[in-house]
Amino acid sequence: MATFLVLRLQGPLMSFGSVSVDETRPTHPLPTQSQLTGLLANALGWRAREGARLNRLQERLVFGARRDIPGELLVDYQNAHIHKGEAAWRARAAGPLVRAGGDGYENAQRWRHYIADGAVSVVLTLEPADEEPTLDQVARALERPARPLFLGRVSCPPSFFLHCGETVSADSVSEALRLVPPLGADREDLYAEWPARGALAGNHDLARRVQERADLRDWVNNLHTGWRLVATGVLSMASESGGGRS
Repeated sequence: MATFLVLRLQGPLMSFGSVSVDETRPTHPLPTQSQLTGLLANALGWRAREGARLNRLQERLVFGARRDIPGELLVDYQNAHIHKGEAAWRARAAGPLVRAGGDGYENAQRWRHYIADGAVSVVLTLEPADEEPTLDQVARALERPARPLFLGRVSCPPSFFLHCGETVSADSVSEALRLVPPLGADREDLYAEWPARGALAGNHDLARRVQERADLRDWVNNLHTGWRLVATGVLSMASESGGGRS
C-alpha cells in the first residue's frame, strides 16, 4: 500500500499544455507529467537548469488526476504587429533574442487555450519512496513553497493552497482517486486518468481505454519529448476496501 498526497487545483484559469501545432497552444483537460514535475520542483526551489535532477523527479512521479469541475474552454487570441528588428524577451534567455528577417513588420498571432473556472483533484506519490526528495519533503514544500506556484502558466495562479495536508493510502492510483471527495461536483461519476503501467496502475477494468499521452520533457535539453500509457475512464466515487484517508 502506498501513500499519496492529495492536490486540489482550482483557479480562474488553468492550462495543461497538450501537443502544439504551429501557434495553436491547446490544453489537456488534466495535468501532465512534465507540468506536475515543474510544479513540484518550483515548490522545492529548484532551478530550470538542474535538468538531470528534474528528469529524475519526472521518472519517479506516479500520479492520477480527476476532473471534478470541467469548467469552460477559453481561447486567448494574441495578435501583435512586430518589427523584425525588435527584441523578444524569453524566460530562460540571458538577454533579448533578436528576430531574424529583413525590414518591415510581421504579424505575430497565437492562440492560447485555457480552462476557466475548473477544478481538478490529483493524487501523487514518488517511487522509490526512500529517495530524496521524499514525499514528506514535497508535502512541506507545497505547504510553504519556495516560489509562487501556478497552474500551468504564470498567468494562472491558484485560488487556494494546492496541498493542505490531505493524504490517502491505497494499493493503486485509481483506488486513491476514488477515495478523494470531489470538489463541488454534483455527480458521482467523474472523468479521470491514471497510469496504465506499473505496480500502482490499478484495475484496468475501470478504464474505458488505454492511450498514449505525449507529456514527458527532456529537462536537460529543454525539449518536450517522450510519451507514456495512461488509462482513462469514469470513476465512481464509491470507496473501495483496503484504503484510507487522513
